Amino acid sequence: MKARMLSQAGYTLIEVLVGILIFVLGMMALAQMQGNLTKSSADSNARTVALNISEETVERLRTFSQVTASNDVAAFNNIVSGTATVSRGGLDYTVTSAVTDYYYHSDGTFQTTKPDPDIINANLKRLDLTVSWGAPQSFQVDQNTATSDLGTGSVTVTDLISSFTIASGAKSVLNGVGDSLYAPPVNYNPGANPDIISIELGQNKFKESTTPLPDIIRADELVETRFDVVTYSQISEEATFLRREEFRALSCQCTLRIPDADGEGGLRPTIWEGYEYTEAEFISKPFGESADNLQSDFCSLCCRDHHDGGTSSDPETLDDSNDPGRSRYSPFRSTSDYHTEGALAGDHKHYNRNRQGELVLAESDGDVYVEACRMVRKNGFFRIAQDLRQEGLNAFPADYLDQESEVSEYSGYVTTAVSAYEDATEDGYELLANPPSLVEPQNLDTLAGETALIFPASTPDAENRTTLPTLTGATSQQLRSRGIYIDYMSDVLRDRIICLEAALLIGGTGADCDVPNVGSALEIIPFYDVQLTWLSRWTESPDNTPVDVSNEPIESDNTHDRGIAGKVADGESTINSEIHKGNLGLTGTDPIDPRYSSELTSYNLYALAGEYIQPPPDGYFVSGTITSGVPGVRAADVTVTGSNTACNRSNDGYNCFIETGANNPRIEIANYAKAGFTLYACSTTMTIHGQGHVADNGVGNWTRFNMPAGTLDSGDIVIKQDSC
Repeated sequence: MKARMLSQAGYTLIEVLVGILIFVLGMMALAQMQGNLTKSSADSNARTVALNISEETVERLRTFSQVTASNDVAAFNNIVSGTATVSRGGLDYTVTSAVTDYYYHSDGTFQTTKPDPDIINANLKRLDLTVSWGAPQSFQVDQNTATSDLGTGSVTVTDLISSFTIASGAKSVLNGVGDSLYAPPVNYNPGANPDIISIELGQNKFKESTTPLPDIIRADELVETRFDVVTYSQISEEATFLRREEFRALSCQCTLRIPDADGEGGLRPTIWEGYEYTEAEFISKPFGESADNLQSDFCSLCCRDHHDGGTSSDPETLDDSNDPGRSRYSPFRSTSDYHTEGALAGDHKHYNRNRQGELVLAESDGDVYVEACRMVRKNGFFRIAQDLRQEGLNAFPADYLDQESEVSEYSGYVTTAVSAYEDATEDGYELLANPPSLVEPQNLDTLAGETALIFPASTPDAENRTTLPTLTGATSQQLRSRGIYIDYMSDVLRDRIICLEAALLIGGTGADCDVPNVGSALEIIPFYDVQLTWLSRWTESPDNTPVDVSNEPIESDNTHDRGIAGKVADGESTINSEIHKGNLGLTGTDPIDPRYSSELTSYNLYALAGEYIQPPPDGYFVSGTITSGVPGVRAADVTVTGSNTACNRSNDGYNCFIETGANNPRIEIANYAKAGFTLYACSTTMTIHGQGHVADNGVGNWTRFNMPAGTLDSGDIVIKQDSC
C-alpha cells in the first residue's frame, strides 16, 4: 500500500516535458496570431492614412484662386498629372495623379477633345488619384520583437473638379468684360448709414467696418476692443462677401523677460502683403509674460510678441530685419524710442507707473509694464499685428452721412486721400518727412484735379456751423467722429501695389503681381475707416456753456455716452473730438510712454446755440494731468465736475474755467475706487476741501479741491494708495 502511494506522488519527467511542449506550442500560436493582428492593424492604419491623404489632396486641388496657370498662385490649369511622396507615421506614401481634361461641346456632352483649338481652359478635370505604400516595412511589436513585411497596398479615388468652384471649395473669380464678377454665393448685408459707411473701391467693390461700436471688455483697468472690416462686391441689390478681417485691440499688464536660453523669444509682427497676412517668424528676442490672469486671454500673446529686436535664423524669410515694415511693430517710432545696447538692444521701450503716477522704464528681467497691441486673425488664430496708425480724424454733426450723396462724398474723400498717401510712399518712407501725412479735406485742392472739401460744421462761418436746437427742434444731437487708419506698407507690399497699377494700365490682372482677383490698388492698400464716436474724448470751449458735450468713462458694450451735444444757453461753441492715433486710442488706455501727447489727434466742430451770440465770459483757467499710481485704477476713468466751475475731461487730464468773481469755486474728482483699499487724490498745488471713501457711501471715492484765485500753470492730480 505504501509503495503504491509513493509511486503516485508528483509528475514524471515525461509529463513535465509534454506540458512544456504544449505551452510552447500555444505561445508560438499566440505570438503568430499577435503578429498577424499587428500586420492587419498596421495595414488597416496605412489604408486609413492613405484615404486621408487622398482626401486632403483633392481638397487642396480644389482651393485654386484663379483659372489661368500661375507659378505662384494655385490655379485650375495647374492641376495636372504627376507624382509626389508624402511621409506619415514613419511610412512613405506615393501619390499618383492622373488628370484628364473635359470640354463642353455644343451637343450637350463633355469630351476630351477641344471643340475649338483656341480654347485654353477645360471645363472639367477628371482626377484619378492613387495613394500607395510600396516597400515592405517593419513594425515593432514590443521591446524585443518586430514583425517584417507588413505588405504593400494602395487606394484609388476618382473625382471631378470644375473650373467653376462651389461654396465648399475656394472661390474662383473670373474678371470678364466690364465689371462682371463671379464668386461663391455668400450673401452679405451691408451696414446702415450713418454708423457704418461703405467706402467704394471701384469695380463694384466696397469696404466697411462692420462693428463701429467696438465691444469694450473690461478686466481691472485693462480693455479689449473688437471690430471687423469686410470687403464685398455689389452689382445688383444683393451683395457678395469677399473678405473679412477680424481685429482686436487690447491693453495688458506684462512682466519683462530677457532670453537666456535657446527657444526663448516671440513672433515678429503679422503683416499684410496684399493677398494675405504673413505667418510671422519666431525669433530669439526680449519677450514678456502676462502679469495678471484677470485680463484678456490674448494678453499672453500680446506680452510675449510685442517686442522688437532679436535676430533671425533665416535671413531669406519674409521677416527681413532690414525692412522695418516687417520687423518692427511700430516702424514710425523715433530712434530714441528704442534701446541701443545690452540685452534689450533693438527693442522699443516699455513703461509702467510708480505709486506717484510717474512713468518708469522697464529695463530689467521681472519688471512690470503696460502694453497695448493690435491682433488680426490668421488661419483661424489671432496673431499680433503691427500697431494701428490713424492718419486722419473727421467729425460730423448728427445730420451728416444720412444721405447717399453725403456717403458718396465722404467715401470719395477717403479713397482720394488714401490713394494720394500711397502715391507719396511709393519710393519708400525714408525719403519723406517721418511720418507721412494724409491730406485733409480742406486741402484736397493741393492734389491735381481735386477741389477742396468743406464738411459741415468744420469752419466757424455762420452758414457752416451746426445749430442747437437742430432743424427738427431737438435741443441736443449725437455728434460723430471717424478715423482713417493706414498700416505701414512693407517693401514687398509697395512693390506689389506699384506692379498692380502698371499692370492694370496695359490690360493685365492682379495675378501678374501675385495678388489675384484684384482690380484696383485700393483693394490691397491696408486702410480702414472706423467709427470712433464712443472712443474719442469730447470737450467744448467755453466749458459746459452754451453747449455741453457728454464725455463719460468708457464702459462695456458702449453703454456710456460720448459726443452728445446739448444746449445750455445761447452763444457760440467750439467742440473738439480727440483720440490717440495708435492702439491706445481703441483701448482707452492711460498714457504708457512719454510720447503719448504727441500721438494725439483732434478735430474741431463749430456750433451755434440759440438765435444770438452772447459775449464770452471773463475768467481764468485751471488745468493739469490726472495720473494713477495704483494698479487696477485707470486715470482715464476719473471724472471731473465743478461747483461754480466749468470743467472738461481730456485724454490725459482736465481743463476748468472759473468766471471772475465766482463764489468758492471748487472741482470734485471721483470714480477711482478699488475694493479693499482706501485711495487718495493728491495735488501739490491745490488744497483739499473734502474727501469721501468707499466706506463712507458705498459708491466710490471722491475728493473736492478748492480752486485758486487766478490762473494755475499746473494743477496735476495723482491717485495714490498711501496718504498724500
